Amino acid sequence: MASLMRETHPLALKVMRLSRPALADTRPLPLDSSESVLAQPLRDIEQSQPAASGQVFSDLQLADPQHPLDAFPLSEALVLPRSFGTMFLGETFSAQMCISNDSAFVVRDVSVTAVMQTASQQQPQALAESAQAPGEGQQLAAGQPLSLQVSHEIKELGTHVLGCTIAYLSAQGERRTLQRSFRFQAANPLVVKTKVNHLARDVLLEVQVHNATHATLVLERLRFEAASPFAAEDLSPPALWGSPAGFMQAGDVRQYLYRLQPPAAASAASVEHERAVQYATALGKLDILWRGAFGSVGRLQTAQLLRKSPGMFLIEVDGAEVAGCVSVEAPFVARVRVRNVSERRMAVSATLHTHKQPLVMPCGPVRHDLGELAVGEARELALEFLPLAAGVQRFGAMALVDSASGYTRELGHLLDVFVAG
Repeated sequence: MASLMRETHPLALKVMRLSRPALADTRPLPLDSSESVLAQPLRDIEQSQPAASGQVFSDLQLADPQHPLDAFPLSEALVLPRSFGTMFLGETFSAQMCISNDSAFVVRDVSVTAVMQTASQQQPQALAESAQAPGEGQQLAAGQPLSLQVSHEIKELGTHVLGCTIAYLSAQGERRTLQRSFRFQAANPLVVKTKVNHLARDVLLEVQVHNATHATLVLERLRFEAASPFAAEDLSPPALWGSPAGFMQAGDVRQYLYRLQPPAAASAASVEHERAVQYATALGKLDILWRGAFGSVGRLQTAQLLRKSPGMFLIEVDGAEVAGCVSVEAPFVARVRVRNVSERRMAVSATLHTHKQPLVMPCGPVRHDLGELAVGEARELALEFLPLAAGVQRFGAMALVDSASGYTRELGHLLDVFVAG
């Protein structure tokens, strides 16, 4: 009874996703002949067009009974997708809509509207509209088709719904509407993981890209766009992965390394600029251009990659250096540059810890006063030490104290130095 009450329409709607075809799989049947039926045509191609065929056919043992060409799992035939299938983030969804008049009467004022609905959208996005107002639609005679192509860039994961609405005037002059919806999923083709390491004022960013699909992808471009105030340097060897085209099999993982550092002029910049660099959390974005089967293109851009800000000390040690070679029981001098990076003047003093590195003892006074330092001002401190054992030794544990506010920065060591025996 429900089927009898179902509304019938003179118009029929079919939607086909426009995508690249795939090579058809074959299950070869055994042949009585000892040689493949394709062997002779392939030999003719190789002889007539040797430059075009290259090494493809010459490497095949066409007459080898152990490896007949008939047993090759792929044929020359191309297969179109049977359903919408799975779309990937960054691809462009394209579909062909075909409306046909299956009745024996003329259907007038036909208008077509196509929208795309996702989980995060409150209002569906319009993809196509054939008529803006009633009376402006097309007229379809009996058996006449109407085709319309729509496209939509996939920017979200999850379920997508393509909604199609056809409004028309029937032969009786009645305004009627035909609605159909088509649902498909959008998956993530590439999984990107990052790890951040800090090296002084520089940032080392490790990027791991994983092919999460079941097919081979080609990374045509992988570019890191650094956020202000950083400049990016790619430390990944270009020939590390063999093929310059960047082929990634299903499940493959690649790793890249980028060094982010402030511009060279930042060394002489103000304390405010240095504070902005140290407290910056945004590092940049990854822009990836990849291709799938038969050259299908996809583009993926990550959101801003973030880090946990390392912050900065109010008293900064810009550098420490030792001139010349260091020998056992021979005093040497280490020069340290101490800078005030706070927002006010500071009276800084340095107190050496003699018990933390007993193999390299300080010579002379343990406490050194640097006096008052203005905001951004730096002073050099010369410290003398006496090494007591050979090998690589760590030295220079100290406490930097602001006598005005009581702020204290504990410094575990200055340098690692090689002491000759």
